[in-house]
Parts: sequence; C-alpha cells; structure tokens
Amino acid sequence: MSLAHQVHEEVLARLGGVSVAARQAVEALLAGSHRSVRRGLSVEFAGHRPYLPGDDLRRLDWLVWARTDRHEIRLYEEETRLRATLVVDASGSMAYGNEGRGVGGGSKLAYARTIAAALGFLMVRASDAVGLAVVDDRVRLHLPPAGTTGHLLALLDRLADCPAGGETALGPVLSRLAPALTRRGLVIVITDGLDDPQRLVLALRELHHRRQDVRLFVVGDPDEQDFPFAGGLEAHGLEGEPAIEVDGDRIRAWYRQALHGHRAALAEGCHAMGARVEWLRTDEDPAAALVRVLAPGGGR
Repeated sequence: MSLAHQVHEEVLARLGGVSVAARQAVEALLAGSHRSVRRGLSVEFAGHRPYLPGDDLRRLDWLVWARTDRHEIRLYEEETRLRATLVVDASGSMAYGNEGRGVGGGSKLAYARTIAAALGFLMVRASDAVGLAVVDDRVRLHLPPAGTTGHLLALLDRLADCPAGGETALGPVLSRLAPALTRRGLVIVITDGLDDPQRLVLALRELHHRRQDVRLFVVGDPDEQDFPFAGGLEAHGLEGEPAIEVDGDRIRAWYRQALHGHRAALAEGCHAMGARVEWLRTDEDPAAALVRVLAPGGGR
C-alpha cells in the first residue's frame, strides 16, 4: 500500500470535520504575533495599470510619472497560499520501533512519514503549497513547495523511498537548508529530537529570522520514553555507536532524568522564540494526534 493510500485510509478518512479546524489552526500559525501573508499585499510586483479617481496615491509609481508623464498604479500579487516545508528527520535513530506496534511497522520514521503526509494533504486540499526536505547529517532531498495534488503524491513517493540511516546532525543541516527558503512560510520539523538541543534551537532560530514560522514535532517511541528494560542488556546504537552492556534497573532513573532535561531544553528554546513544540508517541493514533496538536491551543 502506498503512503498516500495508507494515510487516506488510516488517518484522513477518520478526521472528518476536524479537517476544517485543522485548516484554521494551520493558518493561525502564520498569524498570531506575526503578520500573515494573507493580510494585505505582498512584495511580489505584478505590473501597472492607469490611475483611476479614488486610487490610493501611495501606490502611484512616481518613477514612471517622472519618465513618461503617465500616472500608473503599481499592482502587487496577493499571496493567498501558505507555503509550508515539511522537514523529516531520516537519521538512523528514526529506525527504532516495535514492529508489532504503531503505523507502518511502528518505527519513528514510519510515524513521521504518516504525520507529514496527513499534514500535506490537509494543506494541499486547502490550496496551499507544500514542500519536503529529508535530512540526516545532510540534506538528502529537497523539493520546493507547490500546491498541486500531483506534486504532493510525487513528494510522498520520494519520502516513502527514503530509509532511516546516517548520523543525526539536525542543527547544522537546518542551518544549511535555511538559505534555500527564500520566501516567508511555515517550516514543520518532524524528528525524534535526539540531537544537541542548543544546536537544534539555534538552527530553528535561524529559520525564524529568515521569516519562517517554525513548529517542531518530536516523535518518540514508548520504550525510549518509559525505559521499561530490566536487568542486564546489551544496547546497540543505530548510528554507528559501539554496543554497550548496561543494567536497566540501575540506569532507569538517570535515563529518565536525562531525557526530561533534554526535552526541557528543547521546549524552553522553542518557547523563547515563539515556536511551538509538540510531543508525539508512536503508539498514539495519528488521527487523534493531529486533532490534539492542530486544534487551537493544542499541543502539550
């Protein structure tokens, strides 16, 4: 089953009327404390037309008048589309997951693909433009935003073909991606967040300074969050780290404390720049997760 078909059957068909609320919430991400691209005129120059009585004189092109003695009004193209870029972390750690649990096999990457695809359909359905970047310690794939269903389906096919692999270097990669996002828009980063929180927050702040509204979706596996492992065990890294032997009972409290500190640093950094962070678990129904995080005032 293709990713697009799976998302339609397992997520979108069950959202029903929630899509309207989700749509309003997505639009609200560009409003709030930031000027929305849907308000007023954009900076995209579209041409001239002759002056008519009652026109705003501030839109008169005085340079044209000086050269030609004609009174021409400058026209601008009104930007009616939200431009969103979905950034999906496909580093090695995103391969973790219980094969008997969750969507698409239970891995964090499978869950991230599902969330990204559902968001893409919601926005394209509302005539907005969606792009994609797949990253690990480099930008593996970058497709600029477009608003057609054909573009979205091609984008999802490419996303489905990207396996988890490579080391995590989300902060530096987002900094390299930022200059390619030349127009104001929305960036939704879907990741497990297992990177240096300070570097990640600095990269998100750079996106924010480049006129991007930022939203961070952090996907976690229940095992990673609850650490149910007991007794002696051998832990294998997914990004080239050597195996280590640990006692689950002895390190559980330390592990949970470290995870709490890491999440707190991410949350505080995002809050300081006005970006929302959402916490997702791969055992949470994707449709329910979208209702929760996209509802006005949603998230946790």
